[in-house]
Amino acid sequence: MVRHSRDSGFILPVVICGMLVIGVIAGGLLQYVLSGVRATGVFTTASVCRLCAQSALDREKTEIHNAFRGYLQTLPTAWNTFTWFDQFSAQSIGISGYSRTLMCNEPINGCRVTVTLGGVTRSPAGALRPFARITLRATALAETAAGIPVVKSIEEIVEYSLDRSSVFDYAYFVNNFGWFEGNGITANGDIRANGNLSLGNNSWLNGDAYAAANSELDVIGEVLGTVQNASLTSYRAQNNDRSRPTSPTAANGTDWPMGYDGTCHLKPFQETLDMPFLGDLDAYREIANTVGGTIKQQGKTLVDGCYRGPGPSGLTNGADRGCLILDGTSKPILLDGPVVVDSDVIIKGRVKGQGVIYSGRNIYIVGNLTYDTPPKWDKPDTKPEQTAKKNKSADMLGLAAKGNIVLGNYTDSSWLSRVEDYITPPFVNPYACDPTDAAIGYNGTFNGDYTAYDGGKKVRYVYDFWQDKHLPSSESNRRYYESVAGNWVIAQQAQSDAITQIDAVLYNNHATMGCIGACLFNGALVCRDEAIIYNTSVTFNWDIRLGSASRDGMDFFIYLPMSPAPPQVIEWQELTEPES
Repeated sequence: MVRHSRDSGFILPVVICGMLVIGVIAGGLLQYVLSGVRATGVFTTASVCRLCAQSALDREKTEIHNAFRGYLQTLPTAWNTFTWFDQFSAQSIGISGYSRTLMCNEPINGCRVTVTLGGVTRSPAGALRPFARITLRATALAETAAGIPVVKSIEEIVEYSLDRSSVFDYAYFVNNFGWFEGNGITANGDIRANGNLSLGNNSWLNGDAYAAANSELDVIGEVLGTVQNASLTSYRAQNNDRSRPTSPTAANGTDWPMGYDGTCHLKPFQETLDMPFLGDLDAYREIANTVGGTIKQQGKTLVDGCYRGPGPSGLTNGADRGCLILDGTSKPILLDGPVVVDSDVIIKGRVKGQGVIYSGRNIYIVGNLTYDTPPKWDKPDTKPEQTAKKNKSADMLGLAAKGNIVLGNYTDSSWLSRVEDYITPPFVNPYACDPTDAAIGYNGTFNGDYTAYDGGKKVRYVYDFWQDKHLPSSESNRRYYESVAGNWVIAQQAQSDAITQIDAVLYNNHATMGCIGACLFNGALVCRDEAIIYNTSVTFNWDIRLGSASRDGMDFFIYLPMSPAPPQVIEWQELTEPES
């Protein structure tokens, strides 16, 4: 007999309810999972958008910088170049022909990115460190896998400025092929060439060597040969307080950026560094007048901002007008800030103060040139911060010439015989010149012969028997290396023995040439062509106060030629997008 349970009608509803509960829970979990997947998708896509927006900004900053550099290289002056930033719209910036169009709805890693320009502010006219600040906004748009739109925007205020050129980070820099060879040659600092660099195994380099690829020279930037370098122990023991400090500054001392670390690295295939050619000196005249730069001696002001007066001949309109002789043999030359001399500068003796002398043509160093209060770096040094603070007020002289820097007495017959092979083709290759250098004989492409006539004149002197002195009588053709003042003036001013010390930062558009003795260069040497003939030995001590990353260079400003600094972000924010 089969019996029926009285509970059978109760079990089925319980099972059904249980299944419903499980279904609700499963549905909730599924919805939770789906919501999490959507949220994860949105979060991931937002992160991608944010990164794409930042990548777009970084790319645009670099391309704006390159466009600005390209424009700057076509101009004869530096301080008015920031007018380039005055022409802009939401989607472009820069003067016609050198403008940079910003990306618009461009695909980057699955996003569509647009960069817009919010506005530009510039430094006031005559600013010592001119700049332009631009507001850039990058907006990136993408969709998640579920089709949810995501937008992210980043805004930056970016500063473009001019600062002391990085070519001054080197003890020896040539904007050409580089040769660092010979017995008795030493550099305490890095060296660099905008071309191949040849080293000699008898040379000493307590620093690194850089060579750069250069399409103009058709070279790839090789470092050829080897050099010797000192260990930290031997470097510190050299008793040379004019060479840069070590890093660390003592055996258990402080790490010191741009100090000598006891190694010498050869670094080929670098990028070329922009050479900040001196163009129209009106920009530097404006700075000199704004700052109030002066040269004084024996209580007399020789230059107040700019010098355009008569030359050594005293003739009102002589060929040497605008030429200045500075002789610190008996009393130091007092320099304060930047000054501009229209024509040649003839200089020797002691210098006191800080500043730069800009010459509209050549600079002639006709004798030892030394600081009255030089910087010093004791080795080892357990208190380098105090040393840097003290050296901040020590003397520094910059000599910047639109033409050449000529060393020694070029009127001596042996001078030309020793130098000529290195200031004429084929050793010197032809090169394109700054258009403003046409006024001093460099028209278009210079053929490389510094011994040729430059198209200008120099004063000619004759001996007057009755007055027992030489008098200016006429003018004659001059060569690129000769002074407008005339050969007799150079012969009278030149030191009788060979030059043994030059304390200065040397810079020019063309060549540094001449004859010296066993000589110390304390500062930096920057030029296109170099033809220095030394006797026995030559040492280049780089002044670390010039270093762009050195602690000695912090808050130390000297009015040397400038180049565009890398763009710097001074404000950053992620913008909140409005809810749709």
